[in-house]
Amino acid sequence: MATISNPVTTALVENSGTQPCTQKKVTLGPANVIAYMFQGTGVFMCLDVVVWPMEVARTRMQASKDNRPQSTFKLLRDIARTEGPTKLFRGLGPFLLTSLPSQFVYLGVYEHATSVIERNFPDRHNSNSAMREVAVAGTAGFLAEAFSAILYVPTDIISQRLRIQSESKGGPHMTSLDIFKSIYRTDGIRGYYQGFMATLLAFTPSSVTHWAGYEATKKVLFNHFSAKEQQHIHQGKTDSFYTHYRLSQNNHFIVGLSALNASVMSLVVSSPFDMVRVRLQLLDSIHQEQAEQLKKGWWAMAKLIARQEGVRGFFKGMAPKVMAAIPGGMGYLFAYEYIKENLEGDSTKTPAFTSSSSSSSSSTTSSVPSILPPTFST
Repeated sequence: MATISNPVTTALVENSGTQPCTQKKVTLGPANVIAYMFQGTGVFMCLDVVVWPMEVARTRMQASKDNRPQSTFKLLRDIARTEGPTKLFRGLGPFLLTSLPSQFVYLGVYEHATSVIERNFPDRHNSNSAMREVAVAGTAGFLAEAFSAILYVPTDIISQRLRIQSESKGGPHMTSLDIFKSIYRTDGIRGYYQGFMATLLAFTPSSVTHWAGYEATKKVLFNHFSAKEQQHIHQGKTDSFYTHYRLSQNNHFIVGLSALNASVMSLVVSSPFDMVRVRLQLLDSIHQEQAEQLKKGWWAMAKLIARQEGVRGFFKGMAPKVMAAIPGGMGYLFAYEYIKENLEGDSTKTPAFTSSSSSSSSSTTSSVPSILPPTFST
């Protein structure tokens, strides 16, 4: 008895044999790099404004020596009730002042470093390895954070000190300018880079983990779903989970899950170092005890926190950090991909899965549209 082939299966098999599945990697032409840096900086600054109340809550929790659990929303409600709703954005002004140049430098260095590394160390064997993505993105993230820190650390110190001011507890109220003058008067220029090493220790591993985790997760997910789809198509399983949903082409899913994974990873890596950074930046050398602690550096501060507050002390303020970092990080990466896609000058395609089947002369090689959500494409 003759076997009647399933037309849907036949079409999918023919399509998979003639159209290798590739993942599109967006790169920018030289003319679009500056526009990308300006647009990216504007979008990311807006994301910072949205999550800023959580940053205020986080800093106050980290500054507190009290080890009892604190409710994030109760703290925010108390600040709004006793000090006024505008105080939920305390310290935002000086932060935004250098956010523009520091984000500009960060994005520019990251994109330039990525292109230089990929140009000088090409994937000659088409290994399509997630470890390569970790190395490239991690190195670029490290350089971007190191260069941009030179610009944002001074205003970050001022912003930190503004955030912990509580009018309900009395005491002198200091403006950004007052704090700026006070730091210069007591420590000079060096005071504006107080805790600089702790900042690098906090944010550099975070930046490396953020980008490396994001790019590697994208690669792993795409390769996995592509391979499974091809396998099930050739087996005639047209109604299976993989062939039905075609997740390798579901760009919302891939970007979203990769961004979530990157945000969680960078948060876990940076939290202990971030605690040390905040404590160092809040020290005032006008007081002898604090001045001595400053001289001892970040390692002595880390040991002090461990001795007085235990391991839990390094993870204070995690609740507001999670509430700010995860949606903020995911929004950051969606915006990053969206802007790059719209300013794309030229693209390079990295093979993710190829079939051994030969194609006819009239057929053309196609690719999965883009790692971006379809609505992001122009």
